[in-house]
Amino acid sequence: MHSNNTNYGTDERPEAVREAAAGAKAWRAAVRAQRMAEPDHADFYAMAADIVDTLAALAGLAEVMGWQVARYGDTRPVYDDTRVFDPRERLDLAALDLNALASRLHEADRVVNAFWSRIGHIGIDWPDDDTSSATGETVEVSR
Repeated sequence: MHSNNTNYGTDERPEAVREAAAGAKAWRAAVRAQRMAEPDHADFYAMAADIVDTLAALAGLAEVMGWQVARYGDTRPVYDDTRVFDPRERLDLAALDLNALASRLHEADRVVNAFWSRIGHIGIDWPDDDTSSATGETVEVSR
């Protein structure tokens, strides 16, 4: 894991790297916050939407990086640090890894979309003294 450049007081990493780190940090914070949160279907629904968005973005990033990695040795001299493996072959394999990742992220996106759809149908049936509970109507609560 990279850390911010604390020697200079500013983060001089490329924008894409900074944004990726910020996204990972935000998702870790979301996990910590949800561990302490009272479960709520409206929150599940809202976070599922963000997970769908995040998975689509990650799949897109994996696809872009896969294309870039596959062509990385075309414009610059590259070497493999073991000196026994063809660096272009290693780059090709790394690009295939990213393509596999993108494919699996698209699969995960379909799973989360199914969850998002299902949780969107959930409401809370609050028992109370008004006539809606007597008739069995469901009262949906959202934030």
